Amino acid sequence: MGSKKITIFLFLIYLSFLTWIILFKMDLTNLFQARYATRSLNLIPFAGTAVYNGVLDYQEILLNILCFIPFGMYMEMLFRKASWVVNLTVICLVSLAYEVIQYGFMIGIADITDLLANGLGGAIGINILYMLTSIWREKTYGRLNALALAVTVCYCLLVVAFM
Repeated sequence: MGSKKITIFLFLIYLSFLTWIILFKMDLTNLFQARYATRSLNLIPFAGTAVYNGVLDYQEILLNILCFIPFGMYMEMLFRKASWVVNLTVICLVSLAYEVIQYGFMIGIADITDLLANGLGGAIGINILYMLTSIWREKTYGRLNALALAVTVCYCLLVVAFM
């Protein structure tokens, strides 16, 4: 199997996990059942759902950033000829789609803070790949595929162990 095919396969698994985390909050028991009585939309950055008891929830913002770093790396690995802006735009559009789905199905709270954090995570991922390719050149893709495979297997084992 070629390196690009492995990357595509791992990216699809990553997107499946990302969807499970964002839309289903790692719980498939209530698949597509509304979790909220009403739709909620926050258009004020770093306010609303990002604030609990008057304090900004840095942990949730950091987790959003961390969850989207691999997205940026995968985009850059799969679409090497696309510009930084194009890859980031795709990441932001996917993040927006998640927020719209959450709002539409009442399975989460659509929040501008999530969009900003997700976009930042994607941008960090793109830049990490730029740095790694400047160091390792073509070896970067094989090494990252090996790392992504190891992380994916570990994540799958953790999910199975805690279910």
